[in-house]
Amino acid sequence: MPTAKTIAVHGATGRQGAPVAARLSRSGNAVRPLSRAVGADLTDRASLGAAYAGADAVVLQLPLVYDERALAMAENAARAAEAAGVRHLVINAGAVLPPVPIGVPFLDARHIAAAADVPLVTVLQPRIYMDNLSAPWSASRIAGDGVIAYPLPLEAALPWVAMADVAAAIDTAIASEVGGWFALPGVPTTGLEIAYALDEAIGRPVIWSTITPAAFADILRPHLGDHAAEGTAAAYAMLADAPPSPPLDPTPARDALGWAPRDVATWAYEQPWAMARAA
Repeated sequence: MPTAKTIAVHGATGRQGAPVAARLSRSGNAVRPLSRAVGADLTDRASLGAAYAGADAVVLQLPLVYDERALAMAENAARAAEAAGVRHLVINAGAVLPPVPIGVPFLDARHIAAAADVPLVTVLQPRIYMDNLSAPWSASRIAGDGVIAYPLPLEAALPWVAMADVAAAIDTAIASEVGGWFALPGVPTTGLEIAYALDEAIGRPVIWSTITPAAFADILRPHLGDHAAEGTAAAYAMLADAPPSPPLDPTPARDALGWAPRDVATWAYEQPWAMARAA
């Protein structure tokens, strides 16, 4: 039985961090939720040092910041982890990273954090979250109008994953002290296949509607603010315009972390679509 640990989790009340905190707690760990509200500010290295003190591991999920501030946040987290004597830094990159920095702050910041001089660093790289479809800006449209409004082509087969599965990988990485860089791909799934899965789960017709990145930014803006909405939309524009990339290899993550992601149909049946429909 793995030894319980004290684990500091950034964004533990947010959409990415909450499943991580819940999973780690269920495994018997002492979870230390980190946010500005509890005095752990990624722009303030001293506050991070205090937040990390005595923690065995830190789970870092950088916020949706797309400018140079992301670089400073990552630098602060890395140096604070070193100074606090953190043994294990787990980074949920929230994207597939290039092998080296390329001058894009959102991606380069993850490289900066991963260079922290601590005994173990684990970098997990999911590409696109199913949970974006159940987020407030999507769920009411899907359940109420039967429309998935998304800035990707209908035929694009992408390796969608559930946040809960990423949380399980983080739990395993910490419990088994696994370091390294791992892609976390799901089963490649098209927009048409997603629409069919949601159709079955909700019990009403659902269609995929490809929208422009600008239209997507307008949908996100009331929920995320201007900066995050524009940056997220720009990232999707790059994803939609990029040439098809080779399939990501799940074998390293499967062997080291027991990576076994659920498919979209399974995930869809787990979502509270009835509540979204009522809203």
